[in-house]
Amino acid sequence: MATDLFGFFLAFLLGVAVSGTGAYFALRSFVYQELDLTKEEIRTAVKHLAYERLPSEE
Repeated sequence: MATDLFGFFLAFLLGVAVSGTGAYFALRSFVYQELDLTKEEIRTAVKHLAYERLPSEE
């Protein structure tokens, strides 16, 4: 019983890891290939978005 539960838990964790990795690579390939952006363009965009989200000092 405990072995079955442990095996189920490991299979669940493996499934989550595999699906997360697949989603990461799918998103990455979409951004790089479909949107035709370079890594430097993405970094610049992220910096600008992070800067815009900072609270204003009043």
